[in-house]
Order: sequence, then structure tokens, then C-alpha cells
Amino acid sequence: MTFIEIDDGNDTSSFRQRWNHYLVLAFGVIGLMIGLNLRDSALNATTLYTNVQAGISASYPENWLLDEDGDYIFRVRDASNVGFKTTIQVAARPVSASASTRSILDSLTLNRAQTLAAYTVLSERPYTLPDEVQAVAMAYTFVSSDPNPFLQGVPVVVEGLDILTIQRGQAIIVTFLSDSDTYAENLPTFNRFINNLEF
Repeated sequence: MTFIEIDDGNDTSSFRQRWNHYLVLAFGVIGLMIGLNLRDSALNATTLYTNVQAGISASYPENWLLDEDGDYIFRVRDASNVGFKTTIQVAARPVSASASTRSILDSLTLNRAQTLAAYTVLSERPYTLPDEVQAVAMAYTFVSSDPNPFLQGVPVVVEGLDILTIQRGQAIIVTFLSDSDTYAENLPTFNRFINNLEF
């Protein structure tokens, strides 16, 4: 014996059931928004760096490694990157009263051309820092390869950006380096760094 059920197509759900469906959808959207907000907060979490002697403070990404042992004030690197580690570096060099940004950029270019493979300056342009201080931005590329012969892989094209300004008798050089494939993706991190940098 076969039973055939004929549905007249009318929605038999009650008013309360319909509102429950709407509330479930609303809570789902709210939960998704909270999750995305927490994810962004974790990804954009920063740590404050302060160097009283140099008169510099900056907020850098929380999970990046800090290094102060070099010819710079400090450097932070994203150790989670595979291959070339995205780097932000702040350096200061004493300059004479007659020094110009042009001569400092030329000096940087000459030094790097001797140590970096295929170093090429792409552009130079005026740049205004968040506190209205005038600076110069120089974009460049070079090829990076691992110096360890046992770890050598395919060389990586690196894009760099220097922000240079002269303050209190010293040239402040803020450098951003990233693999050219992820440069555009990592640039907002550098922009947030620059917006919080004080010197």
C-alpha cells in the first residue's frame, strides 16, 4: 500500500519559528564580524620600541624579531616569511650642516651597488611624513641569494623603499625591504609603522 502526501504549498511555520530563523542568521553575521575583527586585531597587534638615546619610538608588528646589533638603530624582520624575510629598519647617520638629501642618496646608491647584486634605483620622489616633515622616498630593487652554499636556492628579487629626512644634524633613513612578489601585500604594514614612528 502506497501513501501519497499532497502538500498545498502553504508555509505552515509559525510567527515564532520565522523570527527564530531571522535571529539565527543575525547572530551568525554578528559572530562572523566579531571573528574577523579579532583576526584583524591579532594580525595588526604591535609592540612599542623606544630608544631614548636616539630619540626614536615606533610600533612594530608584535610577532616580528627585533635586532639592534648592526649599523642601524634597530631592525625588525618577519621570521614567519618563507624565503626573504620582510624587513623594516631605522638608521641614523651624522651629517654636516651643508649635506643634502641628494648627496646622502647618492652615497647609499654607491655603497649598495658594490654589495647588492643587480641593484637598481627605480624612482625618487618627495615624501611627507605624518607630522608634516618633508622627506624623500627612493624605491629600488636588487637580487638576494643565500650566502650559505648548502642552503642556496633560487635568487629572490627584493623591492626596497627608503624614506630619508634630515633632523637635528643627522640623516634618518627608514628602510622597507620585501620580496617583490609580496611587496604590495606587505606595504600597508610599513605604512602603519611610518604613521606611528616618532623621532
